[in-house]
Amino acid sequence: MTTVTIVIIAYHGDRWIEPCLRSLAEVASGYWRVILVDNGGNSDLPSQVGQVPAGRIELVVSPGRLPFAEANNFALLHGGLDSEAVCFLNQDTVSRTGWLDACLAAMDTDPAVGAVTPLVENYDGTAWDAAFLTCARAARSAARLEAGPGANLADLPGFVAVPEITAAAMAVRTEALRQAGPFDPLYGSYYEDYDLCRRIAAAGYQVGICTQGRVGHFGGSVTNDRRTYLRRARWITRNRVIYAARWQWKNRPLGLLRYLFLTMPRNGLRAALGRSQTPLRAFVAAHGDLLGLLPRLVSMERDRREWDKYLATIGWRRPERGPSGNNVSSQSVRRANPCESSTSTNI
Repeated sequence: MTTVTIVIIAYHGDRWIEPCLRSLAEVASGYWRVILVDNGGNSDLPSQVGQVPAGRIELVVSPGRLPFAEANNFALLHGGLDSEAVCFLNQDTVSRTGWLDACLAAMDTDPAVGAVTPLVENYDGTAWDAAFLTCARAARSAARLEAGPGANLADLPGFVAVPEITAAAMAVRTEALRQAGPFDPLYGSYYEDYDLCRRIAAAGYQVGICTQGRVGHFGGSVTNDRRTYLRRARWITRNRVIYAARWQWKNRPLGLLRYLFLTMPRNGLRAALGRSQTPLRAFVAAHGDLLGLLPRLVSMERDRREWDKYLATIGWRRPERGPSGNNVSSQSVRRANPCESSTSTNI
C-alpha cells in the first residue's frame, strides 16, 4: 500500500484538532504519518497530538501566521514529500470509515491518478459539503449525488474524474505534486487547490473523486465574526479572478477587458444592492488587491516568470518522468506552470 504523509494546518484549532486526529487514527491503516503545523491561535496542541499513536505525528511551528497555501508548502518542505503520497486534510474534518485507504487504493490501481478526494459531507453527515458538490457536478454521475449522502451510491465507479477537487481532504501522488509544483502562494487561501488540480492535470495526471470513502467537513471553521467573514469574501472574490485569468480566459487581455466592462460592473451592482453573497466592502477591497496584480493577470509570460522564481526560491525540483514513466518533455513542464489557459469559460 502507498505510504502517505498527512498535512494538517492548525489555526485557532482548539475545537477541531482533537476530533480530527482521533477520527483519523481510528480509520487509517498501513503506513501513514501526520505533520501538524501550529499556525497560530492554538492553546495546547502538544496535549492533543496524543490522539495519534506515538511515532506517527510530528508537530512543527510555522514562522509566523501563514496563509493556507504557504502553511501547507511549509509542511511539504519540512518532510511532507518523504512519502509516496501527500494528503492535505483540513483541521475541521472528521474521518469516516476507510476513506484514506480507499483514496490511496485508487492511486495504487491506476498510476495515472494524481489527486483524489473522497465523498465530502458536512460535519454531521446530513448533506454534501457545498464546495465538494460544486466540483462533483462536473461528473456525468453528478445527478446521483443530488439526493444527498443517504442515497445508495454503491454502483458508482470507484473513481470519477473531475477537473478540480477541494483540499479539505485531498490525497496527491508525491510524484505528481513534484511535477506540478506546490500550492501557489499568490492565492493565499481559496482557489489554491483548484489551481493545483489544473497543474496536476496539465502534467498528465487524472484528478477525481473516490466514491468508496467519506469525510465530514465543517467548512469556514475560522470564519466566526464580521471581520473574518469580510476577509474570506475578499479573498474568494480576488482569487476567483486570478483563477479565471489563468485557466478560463483563452486570451488574457481580452478576458480582462470582458471582466472589467461586463462581469465586474454587474457583480458590483449586485453587491451594492445587497443581492450578492459578497458584501460591497469586500468586493471593493478585492478589486483594490487586483489592481496590484494587473501585470500578472494580463501577461501569461510575466505570471510564469513569477511562478518559476518562487519555485527557485524554495528549491523545488520537478521529476524527470511523468505518470506513464516516460520522460517529461520541456513542453509538458511548461504546461504544468499555473499560467496556461485550458478552457474558454468566463466567470
